[in-house]
Amino acid sequence: MNKIHVLDEKTAGQIAAGEVIERPAGVLKELLENAVDAGARAVYVDIEGGGRELIRINDDGCGMTPQDLAASVLRHATSKISRFEDLNDLKTFGFRGEALYSAAAVSKMTMTSCTEGGEGSRLEIHGGKVLAQSPAPAVRGTTVEIRDLFFNVPARLKFLKSASYERACLLKVVEESALANLQVGYTVVSSGREAYRLPAQENESDEAVLARAREILGREVGDALVHKNFEEPRLRIFITPPDKLVASRDLQFVFVNRRPVESKTVQQAVYRAYQNVRPKDRHPAFIIYMDLDPASFDVNIHPQKRDVRFADEHAMFSRVMNAVSETVFGSAEPVQMRAPAAAAQPAAAEEKPLPQIPPAPAASANLFEPVPGEALTLAKEPAADFSPAAAFSVRETEDPVSYGVARTEFPAPSSPAPAAACTPEPAAQEPAWWRGPYHYLGQLEKTYLVFENPDGLVLIDQHAAQERVLFEHYMDAFERRKVAVQDLIFPIHVDLPPSNAESLMSWAAWLKEAGFDLTRFSPRTVLVNTVPSMLRFKEDDMKAFVQSLSQIVGDPDKSSDSLKRKMVALLACKKAIKAHDQISAAEAEGLLENMKKCRDGMHCPHGRPCVATLNTKDIAKLFGR
Repeated sequence: MNKIHVLDEKTAGQIAAGEVIERPAGVLKELLENAVDAGARAVYVDIEGGGRELIRINDDGCGMTPQDLAASVLRHATSKISRFEDLNDLKTFGFRGEALYSAAAVSKMTMTSCTEGGEGSRLEIHGGKVLAQSPAPAVRGTTVEIRDLFFNVPARLKFLKSASYERACLLKVVEESALANLQVGYTVVSSGREAYRLPAQENESDEAVLARAREILGREVGDALVHKNFEEPRLRIFITPPDKLVASRDLQFVFVNRRPVESKTVQQAVYRAYQNVRPKDRHPAFIIYMDLDPASFDVNIHPQKRDVRFADEHAMFSRVMNAVSETVFGSAEPVQMRAPAAAAQPAAAEEKPLPQIPPAPAASANLFEPVPGEALTLAKEPAADFSPAAAFSVRETEDPVSYGVARTEFPAPSSPAPAAACTPEPAAQEPAWWRGPYHYLGQLEKTYLVFENPDGLVLIDQHAAQERVLFEHYMDAFERRKVAVQDLIFPIHVDLPPSNAESLMSWAAWLKEAGFDLTRFSPRTVLVNTVPSMLRFKEDDMKAFVQSLSQIVGDPDKSSDSLKRKMVALLACKKAIKAHDQISAAEAEGLLENMKKCRDGMHCPHGRPCVATLNTKDIAKLFGR
């Protein structure tokens, strides 16, 4: 009995416009959904040229009869629904019946399919025109081969990005499908290189989710996930705690009845749960599974079925927010003013010195051990434009750029000294915000530096302030093309999700000019061979930096200036002293002096304020004076 039928015009119109194929990832998404709907337990994907040259997908699903195969490429041909009301009980991914029709219209497509014990059939279509249908080997399952995508639509072809970017988008689609369908195995080969081999999980238990999450989100993030299950409605939450947040929103997945969706309601509910413990530039990684009555949500509001509308958006927001709070904090309500990581607060007697900018180490030096008290020297040259084509030189002068304050200029901790004052240097040009002299009073919560000046009290966010100083220091080095490069004796292996590794390597040439020589070791492992000598990261910190960088690189066709700023801001954030770190009076005063030298000493690279003031008049009002 044939399964494929063409919807009547009324039903086809009611379910809105179907998939518009914009890029190779859209084709692969539809083909993977068809394979899963067909009951496949193993899916094999081949990609060439970022999907423009070839996308081939083979599955071991139920297959199609020759008659169904011929009908499957007709517009609004589907086996999923017969009338509009069927959407209220929809349990499949596809339903509009336009995926194969749309893909066939803009490519050279060949399909081969066979049912269990049936006759195999092969269908060849170019640009939407059926060229031939012929017998094929009787092997159960379906193979769809898409070649020369957009060969007949050059206007759409020119809007595609680079092959590496499109390849990253394709891998992202596989990652979503693999997280949604744990009992399906996925093998992906891109340009002859295996990108993924994900064995089918035996069940859909929490352990199965975590095992697949480690393969896709990376072991570090996967191991950090905390999880909990809820009923009415059924929710499964897998999410990183506040001390394991990541640099971007790339590692966030929401599935409604196994369908990957984008929901602002769900995302905002998660962020509300984290509102008092999340730094502005850090984000939770999460996988949220929602098992809902099909009648309680609408997935037919977007041509690509990405957005979802809930019947009761307010109730869903509250449910998700409370579930996330309970999963992460053990509380059904968002935690109020909880410190992100208590372990990050050192003992009162300990002091963590501000990182110094060291000179280029000797070839035999251990790159990852800090060298306190030394400073990088930069050539005094006019700034030049930074571009991938510009070569970096390693040339230093005897005129150092001071970053910290030498401890030898101050009394030892055991010898109490009177409060020192930071007064402007006679020849120095003072910024508009400077109101010296400043007297250092101490730290508030080991996070804010408290100074007194003629106007009143001045509070400085120590992390934000040092971020700004480091940001301008690193940016000057990059713009002057004075980045000294250090070869690593042993390359650092960095484990990444394959889609992130692909995105990162698309910038490999640019990053090499900036001092980072990266090469591929495997589909999910990148080797760091060189780093800028100004960086003195420990190995784990360097891995964390590269992992964060892989999440922010984005589209390789974007401006290199935009990426340069993001990368330098990330470097500064990773290197800067953190909140709850104790510093000495000398270091606090040295930081203030360096803020005075900044072009913008009032804001961190992310736009947050570094300085807040409480003038004497306002203080007097507090006491009724």
